[in-house]
Amino acid sequence: MKKIAIIGTGLSALSLAHHLPTLDVTFFEKSWRPGGRLSTRKQSDLKFDHGAHFLSPDHGVLGFTEALEKVQAIKKVEGLYTSNYHGGASKEVKSIIIGDNGIESIPINLHKSLRYPTNFSTKIEKVERDNKDYYLFSDKDKFGPFDMVFAGIPFEQGATLLQDHIDFSQYPTPIFNSIWTVMLGFDKRLGTDLQFGYYLTKEISFFMNQNFKHEQFNQESWVFNMRSEWTNKYYNIEPYVLEDYVVNEVKKIFQSDARATFKKSHRWKYANPKKSLRDLNGKTYISSVDHKLYLLGDWGEGPAMQDAWLAGKKLAKSVEEFNISHAHNI
Repeated sequence: MKKIAIIGTGLSALSLAHHLPTLDVTFFEKSWRPGGRLSTRKQSDLKFDHGAHFLSPDHGVLGFTEALEKVQAIKKVEGLYTSNYHGGASKEVKSIIIGDNGIESIPINLHKSLRYPTNFSTKIEKVERDNKDYYLFSDKDKFGPFDMVFAGIPFEQGATLLQDHIDFSQYPTPIFNSIWTVMLGFDKRLGTDLQFGYYLTKEISFFMNQNFKHEQFNQESWVFNMRSEWTNKYYNIEPYVLEDYVVNEVKKIFQSDARATFKKSHRWKYANPKKSLRDLNGKTYISSVDHKLYLLGDWGEGPAMQDAWLAGKKLAKSVEEFNISHAHNI
């Protein structure tokens, strides 16, 4: 049985492992938990989904919802929604899919279901080849040998990690939008019946009440995404300045005297692939010449959660087809 290393436990990497045949797989994850941008921040009794927010029921990727249901990672809820608050769009009730216990339930439950050993808090800093085998190195440990290595990580990080094995000059670089995300807790309701929507202001592109997702009642908590153009312009803004700005804007819009009891912001550098690898050259992953080392991520397919899942699914199919073809030619 082939020994496989998968670097990263984001959704594309988990999808790859899910769709590959049963193999001798070992995960390596620099964080203490799986998930990447599918992240839920916990603060006292508050929870904030501050990376990915929800999945649309009509996402169009065959088998994705069913896989999440099988591992009890999701639930469906309804919320009052507007497509353009600033533009005066009407309100409507919208059905969405969310994590069963925060959006992090999706990667956590998927990872548990795979039952593969995982080295958490282990950042792989180097990949070396010795004859036909690959070895991975952290700052203090060596792992291997492996027959194949898959890196499900941001493109720029992957290009640095694998530059000795892949000629990246042959590939276009995906273009990313960065997004500042602001998490706020208030001591009472802001005074709107909306649960989520888009274009709250010219600067705030998305807003979502966390209470109806996490059944929080003592305080009201919200997540706000700044527009990518605004984020690029104010990329290095001090977090406290950004947080106070959003608090004041939100209170003014909703004519609220609620007091902010919690403020936290996070800058997602690779939040949104503006132009994916598929957009640029029709490919959805990058491979070494020997087809033993691969780089994948949502940047290969597109910006949505289902794109990350599809990226892993497509690569798994491609690897399986290559192995079958190669075996027939031997």
